[in-house]
Amino acid sequence: MRHPFALELETSVTDRLAVEASLSDGIGVGLKVGLLSEGPSPIDLGVGFDELLFPVESHLFGRDSQDMAWIPGRAWVGVGQIWEFLRARGALSMRPTGDGLDFVPHFALETAFKLPFSVGWESSWEDDTWRQSIGISATLKPIVVSFGLSEFQSWILRGKSFGWYDTPPRGKLDGIDNPGWWVSVKWDLPPMREPVPAVAPVVNCPTPVLDANSLQPVVDLLQQRLLRADVSELAVRAGSESETDPVAMSVLRRRILAGGASAHQALWRIALDPKVDPEERRQSLVTLGETPVDSDLSGLQAVSEDPWAPLRLEAAMVLGRLDVPGADKVLQELVRDPDESVRVAARTARELRANVSP
Repeated sequence: MRHPFALELETSVTDRLAVEASLSDGIGVGLKVGLLSEGPSPIDLGVGFDELLFPVESHLFGRDSQDMAWIPGRAWVGVGQIWEFLRARGALSMRPTGDGLDFVPHFALETAFKLPFSVGWESSWEDDTWRQSIGISATLKPIVVSFGLSEFQSWILRGKSFGWYDTPPRGKLDGIDNPGWWVSVKWDLPPMREPVPAVAPVVNCPTPVLDANSLQPVVDLLQQRLLRADVSELAVRAGSESETDPVAMSVLRRRILAGGASAHQALWRIALDPKVDPEERRQSLVTLGETPVDSDLSGLQAVSEDPWAPLRLEAAMVLGRLDVPGADKVLQELVRDPDESVRVAARTARELRANVSP
């Protein structure tokens, strides 16, 4: 029966501090501080206060009969966490009353799909009522439009009877435990930036001196691109019956390995990248197997768990030529591989290691 409104402005002072001002029939102010951020810590943790000077939420739910100038502000502490498809938030708010402190727990869930919309549910225990709200939000950057049903429990339950109730209970004057709806529009303003000067100042710089160290990243990038082209050529030759020349492929592998440590690292980046063509990954591993070193063990262990059986097979063959104690442990796992060709290669590699061991 009522259609109150509220306007809120929030601005970030720093990365962890924001202030807000709310306007309805009065002006309320608040502040929030982020103590922990998810990523470096397991959860988001924040504290703050709001509804100082004027209780905007009380106005929205129709408590106009009260002298709201005497309602004090509230303080809160909240936590949040995001999983793969779900965002959860919990909070505890505290408001002084004539009898002490009034504690209100809050809990909310919201979908966290990578979509331009989300569905949410919020609840709190207040005034001996389990208050609930459901809604849906659509993101139309930079605007977010949301709508839903407030006091959802009163839409489906009245007394002890379930049903669908879209009218207020008899004698109900405020919005607490009273079926209602809400609409929200949020607009994120971009941060203010300093204007770029129309004319850049003229700076006299000394004549540049060619520095070999500064050119090294360019040299490394060029080497990686040439190496990737060579690995692609190996993959093409391996897949073509007419162009499979073992001598030519061996010469090409030696040319790749002549790049030294940087080429070695680039080959491992290709071999361990699941987004790269599988045959290119296999050819990178075969090339690394020409001169395996102790540091290859961790990479070979990772490849031995790859879903593609030919890659696990090549790992077993390289492990057979790697003279480090940990190689045999990885081969023991490959002996129990679900693919028969991998099991045979692993057994052969273990026999080879046993024959060459002192």
